[in-house]
Amino acid sequence: MKGRGYVRGVKWSVIWIFALALPVLFLPGCEPGARNTVTPTGAETSNDYVGSDACRECHEGVYRGWQTTFHAQKFQPTNEDFIIGDFDFNNSVEAGGKKTTMTREGESYLVTTPGPDSEVNTYPIKFVLGSIWKQRYITEFPNGELHALPVQWNVITGQWAEYRGLGSQKPGDGEFWSDKEQIFQYECMGCHTSNSKVVYDKETKKYTTSWQEMGVGCESCHGPGGNHVRSDLTAKFDTIVNPPRIPDPRRASMVCGACHDVGRSEDSRYAYPVNYRPGDFLQFHLEKDERTYPDGSPRTHHQQYNDWQSSGHARAGVMCWDCHSPHVRGKFNRFQLKLPGSLLCSTCHATIARVGAHSIHSTNNCIGCHMPNTINSATPGDLRSHAMTVVRPEWTVAAGGDLEKQPNSCNLCHYHKDYDPERMAHFLAAVRKPEVCTNCHAHAEEDPEDYPFPAPSALGRP
Repeated sequence: MKGRGYVRGVKWSVIWIFALALPVLFLPGCEPGARNTVTPTGAETSNDYVGSDACRECHEGVYRGWQTTFHAQKFQPTNEDFIIGDFDFNNSVEAGGKKTTMTREGESYLVTTPGPDSEVNTYPIKFVLGSIWKQRYITEFPNGELHALPVQWNVITGQWAEYRGLGSQKPGDGEFWSDKEQIFQYECMGCHTSNSKVVYDKETKKYTTSWQEMGVGCESCHGPGGNHVRSDLTAKFDTIVNPPRIPDPRRASMVCGACHDVGRSEDSRYAYPVNYRPGDFLQFHLEKDERTYPDGSPRTHHQQYNDWQSSGHARAGVMCWDCHSPHVRGKFNRFQLKLPGSLLCSTCHATIARVGAHSIHSTNNCIGCHMPNTINSATPGDLRSHAMTVVRPEWTVAAGGDLEKQPNSCNLCHYHKDYDPERMAHFLAAVRKPEVCTNCHAHAEEDPEDYPFPAPSALGRP
């Protein structure tokens, strides 16, 4: 006969099992009223896009963090809360002998500018693109073509600038804003929307465009979420792409590289990998068009992935999300970094000895030298290289001393911006290897304090 202790133990075991199982009965799916009707991975016949709002049901914190990032705000319908350009006072640009004027009438924003026939017309703005470095404005033609109008608002300078207008292009040359080669759906749309599609009807000669949502949503990086939303709780892990869980780090990084690189689709029609889905191999969807200086550092924006591939970070397996927080704006700056600037570098590079070149900058500004501002997005030098390497002044010397043809880390610093690149190269060689100087100069008995920076003995030509 069993004792009371045994019965009491059995009773409490039953209670604990029930208590642990009860919450599972009431756990929600990933949308209101979701039914767990999909079997685990591989049994589904299709996987559809459902939009970021469906993700919010289970991932409220991540969703709200994502809303604060650049990704969520990349592309918006026209509204006064999002437009930052001056449409009231400083609202005109002259180019090619003709004026472009930006105005607003009530809730409508308009751009009056030369169009496909070089005649001046007024175009309503339908969508707004960007707001961090520059803002461009999208209009729709009667046949459904979307085009970026030939002006942009440069955020840093607070000024209007021409963009593919009469000042630099002519209608029909393929580069003019209204040319067929500049249709937004083919040139930009895929990296500013989620699950976008464009269909051209040859009979009506019209374009039909659709997208799941504006901006870079959850499914842009995690793939279509339909199966994930409908799956059983036990299958949630296997029904969505999570880049850090992709075993091959090269393939994982391609999720970011799909938009943070430049090139053409496999059919050359699109300026983005139109058929790429997270988890695919990017090289099968994008033929690269690298735009670099002679040393290989980036010249234009959207090349962070290309930079990273050439870096020591890539070889060591340091991924984009090791430095950036994909779902949070960032507590310290606007670039979604986990720590500000060089402090982030020091979390891994804490043992760098302050000798040679590392001894001459008291602020230890890692990114100033290793991530120089070589990129021209809206204004010169407004973006940094991600190749994580110093662009030495020797490269500028090899380019004839022309800083526009080949910038370098030293001259890009405001303190050294007017220095002769050859003198900078000579000085840097002296700092890195002092014995180089003594081959021609013998100043061992002199006090370095006698030579204010830049010291003639270090920078002068032999």
